[in-house]
Amino acid sequence: MNIMNINSLAQFDLYFPGHWVEGEDREWAFQVNHVLGLVQSLFVEAVAAHALFQPITQENVLEYISKQESPYEGCLRGLYAKAFVFALHSIGRLLGWLSSAKMNPPDGLQELYQDYKSHFGHLKHIRDSAIHIEDRGRGVTRQQQRINTNILIIGSFIERRFTFTGEDGQQYEIEVSEKTLNAAKKIIQQIIKMYRWT
Repeated sequence: MNIMNINSLAQFDLYFPGHWVEGEDREWAFQVNHVLGLVQSLFVEAVAAHALFQPITQENVLEYISKQESPYEGCLRGLYAKAFVFALHSIGRLLGWLSSAKMNPPDGLQELYQDYKSHFGHLKHIRDSAIHIEDRGRGVTRQQQRINTNILIIGSFIERRFTFTGEDGQQYEIEVSEKTLNAAKKIIQQIIKMYRWT
């Protein structure tokens, strides 16, 4: 990744209106502040993974056909795609915690969390299949039951779309792209602005 690419990533920066979340319950405020910091770090991971991801597209496919791709190039493509998935999935878990009743979320946060889930809730299936590759690669669930599918997809790519067969036999995919990052950023940024900051 060159310097120009690094500088271009600033478009994905999250804006924080202050340094600390305000609240009479300082323990609550500390926890919210900490979790939002983790969300920011994970989002940076997703952005970095996207920046390093090198898909095979219609524009560069002839280049790949004309040469023998190193197995390490394909491995890196998979690693960056998985890092992208894992980061966005973990953000969803943290937002779910912030939206829980015990965290006394601001009005509207639960709706934004549901919006995030509608965009990224399926990442759990991709993450689980990637983590349990020893099962998924044999076409079985974690309970060692045969997966009900005629097509078993294990981390395949169609350009920027990364696909896995889930434990339920369905196919799940995510596009490793700016469009996906912008959808996540929009929701995260709205959640950050819901809190009072100093």
